[in-house]
Order: sequence, then structure tokens, then C-alpha cells
Amino acid sequence: MRKKASDIIVDLVSSLQGAPYPSSINNELYTIWYEHAQIAAQEALHFVEKKRIKESKDDSLDAMVDQAQGKKK
Repeated sequence: MRKKASDIIVDLVSSLQGAPYPSSINNELYTIWYEHAQIAAQEALHFVEKKRIKESKDDSLDAMVDQAQGKKK
């Protein structure tokens, strides 16, 4: 998951950082940037949703966290 999540975050941040400065916005440039940002955000949301569904079926991580917290007490 780390590689995929990292790639998605990089794409999303890169798209957001590519936002034109307000003084240089023209409709075409803003539209292109907006479309790229939306695509990256949609990919991130789909990935997170798939990961949540998969992880909701796997409680091994919860057991590990519970075990680790039990050792701290």
C-alpha cells in the first residue's frame, strides 16, 4: 500500500501545486489544472475506499494494536 498511496499523494500534491497564480489565470489553463486535480483526487478516494473495504475484513491489524497497547499497560 505504501507505494500506491505515496504515488497518489504525490500526484495530488503535484496537481494542486500546479495551480496558476490568480493574476495569470485564464479559463483554459485553469480548466486543464482543475481536471488534473479532480482526476488525482478521484483516484485517491477510490484507492482509500478499496483499502477501507479490504481492511474492514481483516482484523489482524486491530489485534496487533490491541496486543501492543496491552504491553504498554
